[in-house]
Amino acid sequence: MISVSTPIHTATINGLPVRFFRGPADGPDMPWHAHEELLATLALPRDLRRALKAALLKHWKEACHTVEVQGEPVLIAPHFVAQGLIGMARELGKAITTTPDLVDRDYARAGVAAMNALTAHMPAAEDRFHWAMQAFRNQGGAS
Repeated sequence: MISVSTPIHTATINGLPVRFFRGPADGPDMPWHAHEELLATLALPRDLRRALKAALLKHWKEACHTVEVQGEPVLIAPHFVAQGLIGMARELGKAITTTPDLVDRDYARAGVAAMNALTAHMPAAEDRFHWAMQAFRNQGGAS
């Protein structure tokens, strides 16, 4: 069943809009991103983008979710998928494009803004920090 979702933040990454979402977990979670939108920001050849999306769905399908946004399905993926995608593009990009470094910088800034949106309801900075650290741990970060 596809759940209806609303973006918590929209950022411009390498000149393109990328939406960020609350993850499907009940507890603290890092912001999730619209995967195809982030993939487009890397300015990789279309056939490579298609291959990367197919590989994600083949090997990491259980880590991703499809949500409905304004009547349209949107594949969202967790933060670690974005990190892997950008890192891989950085390696490939040495031969294709210089874009991955820009995307990495823009994504990091957008992630902070999306995390701020997730924790905006918390009045104390200390509470927001602890929530963010737990979200990082919940996605497999260091204990």
